Amino acid sequence: MEKKATITDVAREVGVSKTTISRYLNGSFEFMSDKTRQRIEAVIKELNYVPNSVARTLKSKRSMLIGVVVNTLRYQVAAQTVTGIHGVCTKNGYGTVVCCSDDDPDKELQGIQLCLNQQVDGLIIIPCLESPQRYLELCQQGIPVVLCTRRIQDWPYGCVYVRHDELITSMLVHLKEQGFEKVRFLQDVNNFHKNAMADAFQKGAEYLFSMPPEESVVLIGREGSLVPEALEQFLLEYPGRRKAVCAVNTHTLFLVLKELERRQIQIPWDLGVCGYDAQGWSELVYPGISSIRQPMDQIGITAGEKMIRCLQEGGMSQGHTALEGTLAFRRSTRQSDP
Repeated sequence: MEKKATITDVAREVGVSKTTISRYLNGSFEFMSDKTRQRIEAVIKELNYVPNSVARTLKSKRSMLIGVVVNTLRYQVAAQTVTGIHGVCTKNGYGTVVCCSDDDPDKELQGIQLCLNQQVDGLIIIPCLESPQRYLELCQQGIPVVLCTRRIQDWPYGCVYVRHDELITSMLVHLKEQGFEKVRFLQDVNNFHKNAMADAFQKGAEYLFSMPPEESVVLIGREGSLVPEALEQFLLEYPGRRKAVCAVNTHTLFLVLKELERRQIQIPWDLGVCGYDAQGWSELVYPGISSIRQPMDQIGITAGEKMIRCLQEGGMSQGHTALEGTLAFRRSTRQSDP
């Protein structure tokens, strides 16, 4: 049987001390040149060296693992975020333990506990609770926490999110400029994050289109979606008025376009269409769909960087970072002749 390489073998080949190799393995690069770091990485690959994680944990009292608890793994949005987190963690010598809450507080608690059982050094969470209490208790136990994609009031530690209120308002201003007179937001699930988005839409619709809040948002569900019924109702309402719908996410936008195709509804002449698109396919669909896109990879990267920074500094995560999303105005909401 081939003898496994040891930390001594790596140190000898690189020409540095075992302490330097240990610092590399623990992600402590601040006193290490890029040349040395790259040489260590190359020798580890060359010798196929695998660190003894149990011994490292016992010695350093660090597992070199980051727990990641996300609301869903069904859609690309969360997958992109996890990919960004994992990339930063791997680059800095950390592994990840990923759990899914399905936006269920009980499942979220189970996921957090599973991560704690693995003795993770920190937690990055897409929260499903509006109250910060659960996450504050983790910090009080000395476990750094970074919240991402969703912003919670009175959360004093690290958070990465997108300003949906600004993006939604900008889309509504565009619809107003293009001559639309009535708008409706199709919301899939009833949680604090989506409710905040709906609230931003309601405020914009009331100010720009003089619509009462109850008329501008409809809850269509996720399983057994009520998209066909919601579109049927909106198409019949406000006869003679130019109308547009806005979908809360890529999945809902897809269902809207599918239903309008089935009904042979002409976009934008019979109905304007816009919405969130995480995958970027809205520009490929005729006639080109106006969309809001979040920087999901960057959300994950920024959250990962906040976590690594606080672990290196030995404290709690710091600062709220608001990232910019992008808007693309295409023919699905533009005034033009058929």
